[in-house]
Amino acid sequence: MATTILEQYRISDLLEWYDQKQLLPNPEFQRRSVWSRDAKVYLIDTVLKRLPMPKIYIRTKVDLNTRKSYREIVDGQQRLRAIIDFASDRFALTKRASEDFRGLKYSTLTEEQQEIFLTYPLAVDQLINATDSDVLEIFARLNSYTVSLNAAELRHATYDTDFKWAVHEASSKWGLLWERYQVVTTKQRLRMLDDSLMAEFFGIALRGVTDGGQPKITKLYDSYKSGFAEQDLAETTIDQTLTFITDNFNDVLSDSTIASAPHFLMLFAAVAHALVGIPNGEMGERMPQRNQNALTDLAIARQNLSTLNTVLEGDEPDGALKEFWNASSATTHRIASRRVRFPVFYRALLPDLL
Repeated sequence: MATTILEQYRISDLLEWYDQKQLLPNPEFQRRSVWSRDAKVYLIDTVLKRLPMPKIYIRTKVDLNTRKSYREIVDGQQRLRAIIDFASDRFALTKRASEDFRGLKYSTLTEEQQEIFLTYPLAVDQLINATDSDVLEIFARLNSYTVSLNAAELRHATYDTDFKWAVHEASSKWGLLWERYQVVTTKQRLRMLDDSLMAEFFGIALRGVTDGGQPKITKLYDSYKSGFAEQDLAETTIDQTLTFITDNFNDVLSDSTIASAPHFLMLFAAVAHALVGIPNGEMGERMPQRNQNALTDLAIARQNLSTLNTVLEGDEPDGALKEFWNASSATTHRIASRRVRFPVFYRALLPDLL
């Protein structure tokens, strides 16, 4: 079995090896499709922000005659190709990068930024004189410890579209939801379920309240494979709605059941409908008609939402909210449940007590 040595190199080291033709790609171990421009930009943004990236695996061969080392990239080829291309001024950073970096090439970075780029540390596992069989055995062992990707992680790995990046960036932008209100927990965020919920916000803004679940979210991603012309409209609706909710319903959301993802999604839909109107979706005759008085009395709206929270946290009630409680106790991503719950959340925003 080959010897494996974990080393740390700077980007400048790898660029030097590449220039000296001592760093070579090995297409036999290429496991992913060629990256798009957006993926490359996102990686360079990661470097410039000094955020971590996964290890790179290099097979190091020593030529006993020339006494030189030759390094083959066996995993991490697309990352290194993006780094080399950027260092060679082959692309500029687009809107996928942070605002401070957009439009810049390597040559137009400041000296400080160039130093950050060149000194970025890369964790590299060197496989010394490893055979192809050795490399495959190492990958097999690594994969045996890997948790299978869930639907959200698969979407992030599979799609490289404007819609995917819009969802991901909005999820990062609205970290307040996850950090303060725990709409999605930290553990869930590790599996990218914040992106899943944000995708549903986009779906509601663009298509209204529909049947949900991971397969439906994947279909939403799929429907925007070739472009996302409605991006500005969706982002405006989402920002306006979430700003209103967090500015005006902070007390209601703190340590409440309403702040959990299934119920927060219906609150989002109700407030979006009150503020700007959303499409009918799959609500049918249950779709509430927009009422100009919605959100005109925020004190009553807060009281109504607190009432809903009490109902959600209690036993089955009698009276008008019994159907709401039962629908909230069922499979909440199904349209049958949402057809009951969404109108109740919308009614809670009107200037009348529930």
